[in-house]
Amino acid sequence: MDLTFHRGPSCLVAKMSGELDLSSAATFKGRVDQELRATGIPNLVLNLKALDFVDSTGLGAILGRMRQITAGGGRVVLASVPPKVLSMLEMAGLAALMPIVHTEDDAFRVISGEGPRAGPGDGSREVAKGGGGAMP
Repeated sequence: MDLTFHRGPSCLVAKMSGELDLSSAATFKGRVDQELRATGIPNLVLNLKALDFVDSTGLGAILGRMRQITAGGGRVVLASVPPKVLSMLEMAGLAALMPIVHTEDDAFRVISGEGPRAGPGDGSREVAKGGGGAMP
């Protein structure tokens, strides 16, 4: 897994590529936690466009970051989720717990409150539907 970070408006963006699995989940957790502490930014956008595979350990790592961030008053938004990864998120029930959007810009709008109020039970999936290729 490769993981890079950059700052977005009111959020930290983590771009992932490769596989998030048993062998990389601990690195993912450690690096995301370290970047969040170093920047003091409360919100996280996970850009999963180049993520090829995620297993249950990887899903658990994503869920753990979401719980930590939301406990501190922040938000986690998933962007550019490939269909194969989206399927895993849906099967595990994580797709209902956090907003999933097409692009980083869509994620920035969700975090800023300019876009739809994405979250459990309030239409977060509506942001992800439509054209754009990466999402069904």
